[in-house]
Amino acid sequence: MNTLPIALPLTPDACPDASDRRLALEVSESSIAVLVPGSGAESDCIYAEIALDADSSQYLRAVEEAVYANPMLLCDFRSVTVVLRGRNTLVQPHGFGSWLPVADGMEVLSEGIASPGVEVAADYPSELLKFLRRSFSNPYIGNHMSRLCSFLGHLSRRSNRQRAYLQYRGAAVDVLIYSGGALQFAASYRVTSPDDALYYALAACETAGFDRSEGEMMLVAPAPLRDSLQPLLRRYVNYVMPLIIPADLCRQAPLELALAARPNSHN
Repeated sequence: MNTLPIALPLTPDACPDASDRRLALEVSESSIAVLVPGSGAESDCIYAEIALDADSSQYLRAVEEAVYANPMLLCDFRSVTVVLRGRNTLVQPHGFGSWLPVADGMEVLSEGIASPGVEVAADYPSELLKFLRRSFSNPYIGNHMSRLCSFLGHLSRRSNRQRAYLQYRGAAVDVLIYSGGALQFAASYRVTSPDDALYYALAACETAGFDRSEGEMMLVAPAPLRDSLQPLLRRYVNYVMPLIIPADLCRQAPLELALAARPNSHN
């Protein structure tokens, strides 16, 4: 999938065939990532990252201003998926039940993942969810960890070894560990440096009983970040290698956002 260079703000003329395309958004505490795949397998996609106003005293206002300042996002797309990051997230056995009292002004979203038999639950500001639901036409809204659990679990079944997957995006690192397709550990951490990412990766390995001599560690990251973290990991883990991303996914985007834009990619 080729990526069409796109300048901000995103205006409707950037995507005149919106009705034939899917829109996928990843909303974090600092930015909104936007991915619109091409209408055909060989056509260009649109990818952009919109920084949220760091000076805004209200997170919701920052999200609203970012959406209204980029009116392409409000075009009549074929479908809209919103993937949320940055809130309290728990990956638990399916059917575990209520995991957290709902705080005032918050709403819990929960999604079952059939293949690994887990449920991903997270809480978000109610006003943010209301804004997303009224601004977009029938959007799917979920947690970024859901698609990672499903897709990476599918990949892990191809190996007889334990597998740890690390997605490093600079401000955050996702760590998921599987054995024979069974999910053993999943968590997301805020980080400020490759050393932070290394610490959390090794701590997760220790918690999950990951064999750093025999297990495989697959790294997902933009090239500069991968080059900074991979040598550190190789000091402590024998098998560290980049994860080969399917060709139909946009390699510049976060993996979970690419999966959201190509919903059949994890099947």
